[in-house]
Amino acid sequence: GAMPGIELPNELVETTARMLKCLGHPIRLRILDLLETRGECTVTEVHEGLDLEQAVCSQHLNLMRDKGILARRKEGVHAYYRLGDLRAMKVLGCLRSSASEAR
Repeated sequence: GAMPGIELPNELVETTARMLKCLGHPIRLRILDLLETRGECTVTEVHEGLDLEQAVCSQHLNLMRDKGILARRKEGVHAYYRLGDLRAMKVLGCLRSSASEAR
């Protein structure tokens, strides 16, 4: 774990705050959850899996890719998204463990 009395570097605080701000949306957390559970998915698989409009889904996927939270690979006409940031996966892990504690 972290050592007490060691200050976090400003740059780490700033980048983490940006990532958390981006994740602070129910749809984006659901997308993250889906990609962690199923692995790499196309836009269609994400929007159908979460029952969202494709335009809404694409908007959130692009935003998370711009922030480096997701990675994208193109193959022909398809774009495949996957988790691209280990810290985001750890945030999801914290959510999962707090959800099981709450039950």
